[in-house]
Amino acid sequence: MAKTDHKIKWITRTALCTALVLLVQMIGKLLPAGVVIAGPFSLNQLITGSLVNLVLILAAASVSAWSGVTCGLISSILAALLGMTPVPFIVPAIALGNAVIAVAAWFFFKELKGTGMRVTGVVLGAAAKCAVLWLTVPALLRILPDISSKQVQMLSVMFSWPQFVTAIIGGILALTVYPALCRSFDGHMR
Repeated sequence: MAKTDHKIKWITRTALCTALVLLVQMIGKLLPAGVVIAGPFSLNQLITGSLVNLVLILAAASVSAWSGVTCGLISSILAALLGMTPVPFIVPAIALGNAVIAVAAWFFFKELKGTGMRVTGVVLGAAAKCAVLWLTVPALLRILPDISSKQVQMLSVMFSWPQFVTAIIGGILALTVYPALCRSFDGHMR
């Protein structure tokens, strides 16, 4: 019975987090696309990316690493289906970046515990996600024949330092929300 309860909680909480990611991405589609912060980094990317990272971190930290990875994979596919990914071919790279931040959050929030470890996890997870995307997205784009060098350059920047910024913001929000979430989940999922 307890194992069944655990599975039901995992499915329910993972589905809720995935629905939140979908909601964030749909709201992101409503934001004006032309509001640019720096280079190709837009207000839309700042808000949507930060909130998606928030949900990924909370899914991994409060449910499990696999919950965060699942949400990250589904959110990558949904972003492509909603037209938020400029080149659908890079979805595997985005999914990998999402998985990296989810696993880092799980490890530092659940396994090591403590505020200092959580902060460390947010910074290292953000840096790792940024590094993964910074390396893989340009590599994938360069092998596509129909992508101009200008578009490769723009997308390479979009999937570099802005990813660190949105992951850090999502992480800061997660650090703020996580204690209350744990209290509502009776400390943590068993």
